[in-house]
Amino acid sequence: MPGISINVIRVGSELFTSSDELEISNAVSFLRSTYATVSLALRRVEHWIIPLAQARGRDILDTTGEAETLTDEWTVANHNVDVFFVKTFVGSVAGLSPVNGPCDKNAKGMDGAVVEVIPGLTGHILAHEVGHYLGLSHRSSDSTNLMFDSVPNGGRLDSGQGATMRSHCFVEP
Repeated sequence: MPGISINVIRVGSELFTSSDELEISNAVSFLRSTYATVSLALRRVEHWIIPLAQARGRDILDTTGEAETLTDEWTVANHNVDVFFVKTFVGSVAGLSPVNGPCDKNAKGMDGAVVEVIPGLTGHILAHEVGHYLGLSHRSSDSTNLMFDSVPNGGRLDSGQGATMRSHCFVEP
């Protein structure tokens, strides 16, 4: 089965509690099981940290521009989707990712996904934002679909969405 790999990058790593770590682990499990329904495996999950001293204030994101800058400034040199986890994303969004994210992780602009850790919702946010990165747009008319434009959502993907995601350059055969 084709699959992707992700980098879990904790921004301001000292701020993350054991409860946050469990929330992230559960979120990864949710992504794995949700994507499996459309024949897309989650292969490798690598863990990285950005300590507060190196985060340049990006441990708390006040704007989407700061989220974009975070993904532009940091990258892991591998063929995994970079996912930056933050404790606080101020405002009405809990995550951000480009639709059909770039294959070149050194491209200018947003080249990763950002996810706020929110107990009970992090899995939906993670799967939703990585879905954007893999080419999916919002489905504002179907609250049962993972790509509904707000959380919580039903977490469901359809076969067409699976085909779109499997065609992204980060998907391995």
